[in-house]
Amino acid sequence: MNSWADESEDHPDYTHGGSSGGVISNLGVPHTTPTGERPRLHLKPRSSTATATPASPSSTKPNPFGAAKPREEVLASKGIDPTLVDTRIEKKAHAPRLTAEQDRQVELLRKELTEIEAKMREANENELPEEEYRVAAEGKREELNELMRMFQEVNLEAGGGAAAATAAGVAGGGPSAAGREK
Repeated sequence: MNSWADESEDHPDYTHGGSSGGVISNLGVPHTTPTGERPRLHLKPRSSTATATPASPSSTKPNPFGAAKPREEVLASKGIDPTLVDTRIEKKAHAPRLTAEQDRQVELLRKELTEIEAKMREANENELPEEEYRVAAEGKREELNELMRMFQEVNLEAGGGAAAATAAGVAGGGPSAAGREK
């Protein structure tokens, strides 16, 4: 024995094939054919149970989403249009940026609205007429909404610049200035 390659020839479990011409292992599988090529693998045909077996484990596998449905289906079942919801979400994502002066005007209006709402709650608790405060609060809400719309339009036209808002007359005293002088 000169090397490990020669060892297989001397091993008692291996026989040198006479008619097959190839070396056969102790398992009875020929390693080579008479031409020196590997023999073709002969597989058994698939059984019907073998094809059904792989399908069953996948059905027992738990769904990572549980019984969740797509968002659009859930909204549609509630009678809500998903495109409107997407529009509202997008509006909130792109909140208007106000200049310092615009922000000051909005905060003043919000403070006035908060004071009116506090008086309305106080009148309600003391069982006093609150209609006057309710009308005043609704007027302030409308004024605040109109002011925000106007600021948004001005800022969109000007690209958000404070100089354009001042030039448009918004920062100095737009339509809300008359409402605050009551």
